[in-house]
Amino acid sequence: MINKTVHFIENPLVSVVIPSYNRAETVGQTIDSILLQQCNFEFEIVIGDDCSTDNVRTVLKTYQAKYPKQIKLLFHEKNIGLGANWATCVKHCRGKYIANCDNDDYWHNPDKLKLQVDFLEANLEYGVCHTDYRNHNRETGIITEIVVSNDTFDISLQKAIFSGKFRCCNATMMYRKELMDKYLNLDDFIQNQFTLQDWNTWIILAKYTQFFCLPVSTATFGIETESITRPKEYDKVIQRFKKEKECYKYVCDKFPDDLPFDEQGYDMYVNHILLGLAYKKCDFPTARKYGSLLSAVGNTSLKVKCSVTIFTFYSYCFALRIKSIIRKS
Repeated sequence: MINKTVHFIENPLVSVVIPSYNRAETVGQTIDSILLQQCNFEFEIVIGDDCSTDNVRTVLKTYQAKYPKQIKLLFHEKNIGLGANWATCVKHCRGKYIANCDNDDYWHNPDKLKLQVDFLEANLEYGVCHTDYRNHNRETGIITEIVVSNDTFDISLQKAIFSGKFRCCNATMMYRKELMDKYLNLDDFIQNQFTLQDWNTWIILAKYTQFFCLPVSTATFGIETESITRPKEYDKVIQRFKKEKECYKYVCDKFPDDLPFDEQGYDMYVNHILLGLAYKKCDFPTARKYGSLLSAVGNTSLKVKCSVTIFTFYSYCFALRIKSIIRKS
């Protein structure tokens, strides 16, 4: 269902996409930070709510009533997943440029949009512009600056993204929409109900255009104790990565000569995540299970070695707790 007003702006230069699912307590901060942007052009905000279970739709309708020219709401009647929600929003965007901001992130730099538009307007060879950013741990309140503008790679950008070496906050990204229209099949994102919308987009676009990182901090990434991408239960982790595996295979199939599909490697990566969760839960039987699977394929990390006996396991758990206390102090 599309919920917009008859007074909507006609020719936005930028479309800002907010994929929404719950988080009624943070989405207002997200929207406010976008509305505070200082720029000499018009921009629209397209928000897709993926059948939230809290009162976030009430919050969104309140904002649209206050800012009817800028905010377009898309309400899904069933949950379709983050990637599909995002892709649906992009299909309703009319701007020359697309910017992102998830509903637990926010922009702390009021010149973000202007800086990125100015750069892309002056440098036509670049199709994607991002920036440095901050991490905001909402549990501790600690905010940490993350500088990525100095990062370099000895491999192609596409392979750096694929292998996890590329550091970026999705809330800093700005794309040329013409490139998204040309190279992204948004219907694939929707039909497959991908749970990812950033990693796969970056990999595809990196094949065809250049990325540039402005050496300025513009966005704040909100870190929560639990979220869609940071589940706290084993079954949710397994479910998440089972779905993400489909997305992983999708990008591998698009670029088979550059990005080989390694099913065993992916499964071992998931086992490593589950082992880490077992340590957080101080769950020795589960840690031993996933540690054994990793050991069987040659993983000799300290975390794997310590999962063998109950003494070494709890010693490692204790060390992790001490490290966490020191970091918070």
